[in-house]
Amino acid sequence: MAFEDSFARKTAELERKITECKLAQEELRKSKEQFQVLVESSSDWIWEVDRNGVYTYVSPKVEDMLGYKPEEVVGKTPFDLMPPEEAKLIAATFKRLVGRREPIVAIENVNLHKDGRRVVLETSGVPVLDAAGNVHSYRGVDRDITLRKKTEGVLQRVQRLESIGTLAGGIAHDFNNILMGLFGNISIAKRKLSKDHPAFKSLEKAEQSMDSATHLTSQLMTFAKGGEPVKEDVSLGELVEEVSRFNLSGSNVMPVFEQAEDLWMSEVDKGQVQQVFSNLTINADQAMPDGGHLYITLENTNIPENVMSGLNQGKFIKVTVRDEGIGIDQKHLNRIFDPYFSTKQIGSGLGLATVYSIVNKHGGNISADSELGKGTTFTLYLPASESQRLPETKQPAAERSTIEQPARLLVMDDEEIVRDVVTEMLKESGFSVETAPDGKQAIEMYKQSLDVGEPFDVVVMDLTIPGGIGGKEAIKDILEIDPEARAIVSSGYADDPVMANYAECGFKGIAAKPYTMSKLLEVLSQVLKK
Repeated sequence: MAFEDSFARKTAELERKITECKLAQEELRKSKEQFQVLVESSSDWIWEVDRNGVYTYVSPKVEDMLGYKPEEVVGKTPFDLMPPEEAKLIAATFKRLVGRREPIVAIENVNLHKDGRRVVLETSGVPVLDAAGNVHSYRGVDRDITLRKKTEGVLQRVQRLESIGTLAGGIAHDFNNILMGLFGNISIAKRKLSKDHPAFKSLEKAEQSMDSATHLTSQLMTFAKGGEPVKEDVSLGELVEEVSRFNLSGSNVMPVFEQAEDLWMSEVDKGQVQQVFSNLTINADQAMPDGGHLYITLENTNIPENVMSGLNQGKFIKVTVRDEGIGIDQKHLNRIFDPYFSTKQIGSGLGLATVYSIVNKHGGNISADSELGKGTTFTLYLPASESQRLPETKQPAAERSTIEQPARLLVMDDEEIVRDVVTEMLKESGFSVETAPDGKQAIEMYKQSLDVGEPFDVVVMDLTIPGGIGGKEAIKDILEIDPEARAIVSSGYADDPVMANYAECGFKGIAAKPYTMSKLLEVLSQVLKK
């Protein structure tokens, strides 16, 4: 009986242990399955290497990251998957960590995808020690940070561009003030000479170079800020031909122009649109290293409602720019307007992105079509002017250089050279002129003029006064003093939003620096009539 009881107890104990063992095996199986699911569903590549860096385990994620199946990687080292210089550096780092029994903490390394692409991984891992306390192996993860590194690179480039842009904007502003003094004095000198004077033609040619100079500063401004367009009626055909011929001067590419005889005027920012066609012309020139033709066609078109994406219903000028160059691969065509994207070895990849931005801000549209070996065609739609004046009916500014009635003017500008040249321009035309170096003094002088019954007819105000009150702030106080005050905003920052929306800020007109005598008188004439 005692034997039977002992046997029963031992049998029960054995059954209990067997049950516990089965339960432990089941728990181990579940744990293994959970680990397998976690490993295989992880967005990171999980691995194990021995102390020499040879892979002993690789999760399936390696195929998504580097294109290799796990069995192709097991038995290799991480250094086998890297460019030679990178492999040498990372191998030395790994050897040092093994010797110190230290973990791998977020080490960035460049790997080569099976298809040859470079993939940036971030590697982290911990050492597994043997009984003697030496490194037996490492277990860790690799995370694909290629996109993050590209994004960081773009952000760094953007920050650098912003810094350069701020500098470019300041240079352009100062340069415009210098040009104001230069071309203003040329304009005054030319006015004092008869047309048959020997020096008249030389001064006229010098004055004509103002367009090229202002084109340069407008490019700097667009690069610096990409501001809102300051629109005016422009003969698009003349502008495109002038810009294209200028950029193709000395090139073996021949421009061919065709435009409708009744081509409408376009309502655009002249400087910004010059940059659009400058970039397109330069692109075409680079696409035809052996020469060829650049066909530019301009025509009027009415866009019905909801016909073209991104365009409102209305009148537009359609411009087609077609080259006979190398063309663009179809796989790249939908990315050509992306910032920093370029298929060329030179350039920043900003040219077409800038073109797209400018056209878009004008309420227009641009698209591209291309075929390798046959060339590329850009099609642009730019808004037509509501006035629909034709180029031949637009009176040249030089012919409107006189104003019937004299007026009393106040000129506010922090630059002495600008105050002096504008004063001489206006006095030469019969105006009475007083000046102020900043907005605070201009406000005081305007108030005093009202108090003594000799109000200023027009105030010409500089927009930006470093360390002082500029035109944007001063006009508010002047309008509080005199709601009927007439002011013209003037600035070397031609793309400032105030210049684009001057009427909303209380101004009656704009004069973007640099301007000639005839341009200033034209604006004054319009403001005095209001």
